Amino acid sequence: MNLKLLRLLIVLVFLITYCIARGQCNYAQADKFDNVWVINQGEVICFDKQYNKIGTYSNILLGNPSYTDALDPFRVIVYYPSSQSIVILNNRVAEIAKPIMLTEKGITDASAICKSSKGGFWVLDRNNWEILHFDSGFNQTGERIMLDLAFSGSKPFFMQENKGVLYVAFLGKGICRYDSFGARMGDIRLNIDSYFSFIDNSIAYQSKGEIYLYNLDSNEILPFDLSIKCIPVKVQGQLLYFDGRKLSVNKIR
Repeated sequence: MNLKLLRLLIVLVFLITYCIARGQCNYAQADKFDNVWVINQGEVICFDKQYNKIGTYSNILLGNPSYTDALDPFRVIVYYPSSQSIVILNNRVAEIAKPIMLTEKGITDASAICKSSKGGFWVLDRNNWEILHFDSGFNQTGERIMLDLAFSGSKPFFMQENKGVLYVAFLGKGICRYDSFGARMGDIRLNIDSYFSFIDNSIAYQSKGEIYLYNLDSNEILPFDLSIKCIPVKVQGQLLYFDGRKLSVNKIR
């Protein structure tokens, strides 16, 4: 192969890779200070309310992170499913302590992790089909929530607390809810296939490539007619998403 052809192939591969990356939707979450935390392949990026980059974090030894939880903006957790580990970052996007290896805590299949409003963490242990509570030092408190066996045929893949209620998403089934005492609340039956986010008093989620809003007051499901098929975050009245390079406005058509 001559040098000119090789250079052309390299350029084509770069352009294809760039276009694919630009077309992908990245996980994004806003904290209470309107900072936006983004997962971009193997990297965690945080932007301030003026859309300026605060900092980035990556750890190639742990694999690619799947999501963050910024319920506590001073102790943001980053979950790495392939290594079954979490990292805790401060609001300057720096490690607070060494990574926590869940296998060392006796958990070999953590399907989802999130912060708890009572302090510490919730960890969904798929092997034992239960959700365990850990304190801020990542020691078990003894508090646990037993999952409904009727959902055992479906994959739990995302979990988040909002206003004291724990929401657990099951692929293609819906979302189970638990109050602050671990008591089961009414389930939300949705054909959900991605993580979700809270926008005002609704849950934004994806189903078969389309974005929908589930209103928590009326139980109504409405299509979210956006200019791009990404689950946005709402900051200062704007719906934002990460386009592969920067935060962009996700306009409603």
